[in-house]
Amino acid sequence: MKEGIECEGGAYSGSPHTISADMIKKINEIKLLVLDVDGVLTNGAITYSDDGREYKSFNARDGHGIKLLMRAGIDVAVITARNSSIVERRCKELGIEHLYQGALTKLVVYEELLGKLGLNPAETAYVGDDLIDQPVLVRAGFSAAPSDGVAEVRAVVDCVTQAPGGGGAVREVVEIILKIQGKWEKVTECYRV
Repeated sequence: MKEGIECEGGAYSGSPHTISADMIKKINEIKLLVLDVDGVLTNGAITYSDDGREYKSFNARDGHGIKLLMRAGIDVAVITARNSSIVERRCKELGIEHLYQGALTKLVVYEELLGKLGLNPAETAYVGDDLIDQPVLVRAGFSAAPSDGVAEVRAVVDCVTQAPGGGGAVREVVEIILKIQGKWEKVTECYRV
């Protein structure tokens, strides 16, 4: 992990995150969160039935976090190397308009997405867990990996979450972004009693 940020406690413990001034500056610039699927939005398991159906499980809290992020005006994209109708369905449910499947060279797709949206890398955050994600992780303004990401990825990111892939890692990153940008209270005010 790069120097300067500790993601202590995770999204559910309520523990504060210790973040350097440089990292706060980076996070404040984020306008787009880009996510991998297997190992980030899911736990990485791919299950097939005898008749060839594919099954994936998604974390509801991650999904709600994505909705909160979009409500705060931060866009979300998904770039995955695999093709899956399940991922398409999940993105549609969450309102994610930027879905790129079959992306074997994620950096090329990422660069095309930035051009389409008129953004520069400093305005993006990326969450990935495996070697295929490394080129984008080192290019994005802010990068994160789930706690169970591969060692090579955990070594190059800005933040390693406390939560594993498919188990709240995305929600943890969302909360870091929204809290640093001062948007958390506003997007969650409707839930307070």
